[in-house]
Amino acid sequence: MFTYNTMQTFIAVLGMEPLQMVAPPSDDPRRLQEFPGQLIDCVVAMTDAGITPRDIVTPAALRNALTVTIAMGGSTNVLLHSVEIARAAGFDLWEDVLSQSEFNALSRRLPVLVNLRPFGFYSMVDIDAKGGLQVIVKELLEAGLLDGDVLTCTGETLAAQVRRLDPPAPDGDVIHSVASPYKETGGLRLLHGNLAPDGGAVLKIAGVEGGLQDGVFHGRARVFNSEHQLIEALERDPGSFADRDMAVIRYEGPRGAPGMPELLDPTSRITALCRQRKITIGLMTDARFSGGSVGLVIGHVAPEAFLGGPIALIEDGDAIVIDVNTDRMDCLELDDADESARRAQAWRAAGDANGGVHPDVAPVSSRVLARMRTSARPALRGAGMATG
Repeated sequence: MFTYNTMQTFIAVLGMEPLQMVAPPSDDPRRLQEFPGQLIDCVVAMTDAGITPRDIVTPAALRNALTVTIAMGGSTNVLLHSVEIARAAGFDLWEDVLSQSEFNALSRRLPVLVNLRPFGFYSMVDIDAKGGLQVIVKELLEAGLLDGDVLTCTGETLAAQVRRLDPPAPDGDVIHSVASPYKETGGLRLLHGNLAPDGGAVLKIAGVEGGLQDGVFHGRARVFNSEHQLIEALERDPGSFADRDMAVIRYEGPRGAPGMPELLDPTSRITALCRQRKITIGLMTDARFSGGSVGLVIGHVAPEAFLGGPIALIEDGDAIVIDVNTDRMDCLELDDADESARRAQAWRAAGDANGGVHPDVAPVSSRVLARMRTSARPALRGAGMATG
């Protein structure tokens, strides 16, 4: 369940792609011999019935798509793309579909039903061999966790599409049942706290491999002002990293980078180091992660460092606490109002002395990147460029 498979799953459950088309591998003969004709049938059915994409992409359908994504341990990138898909359909995801607290409540009560990489063993090819995405959708429908009455691109409701496909029961190895899941709780969690005052920082719970004791991580900050700085430190002196370090990569957010890069390289290196030395090194950033990332990694931290968010005020050695019982992420030093104000004033003064941009921010020269730096929305709002 890397990002591609996550989003294809999301779009199919949303109703914009037939369920049976998601899981087959790219070289499967059905993709040339069967699916094109079936897609034409969908277009004809939608045209005859006057069905438009906005008839399909409704708040209920968006909740369904997020529910299946969580139950499959999907990529954190769904928290960007779902916001923009909802926006295109005329909705605000967090106001019209579900709030952050509702998202977390859903994730707490939803089990993970699949044994898939990066946190498990199998891939989407194996899902296809065991009956496809429709097996999982049927299992969640029968458990009362999905709205089966939503319309899909086939012209059928979601429930009717699943009945026609008639998938088998979960095999118990690749795909698990709700009664006997692969993991007890859902894949994603949104965090708030003094490092994310508006919430929206995202942790892939399904991918955490260690470091939480009774749901809490206590660590020390190691601060890096770019992805490159962290990679350089990991290459030059990996022994300097210790158990319970929390690497902080900042100025890589939607406006700071600009463009919010995907940090698969540093997360992969940290994961390899942790497994080799049997330690836990966390990572938090205002950037985003690949669906292939595992470990105690937290992305989308906002307000981002470029805007002077609290992540910009963290210093080496600060105490960092992640508590998934309360869905919080905090820097204990920033609980001191005087210390927080002192750091914020120093940060602003450094920017003022550097033409209004903090000196740790990498300069940009292209007009496109300059426009992105001035207009990108926060991650919680999809991280796309605002218009008008």
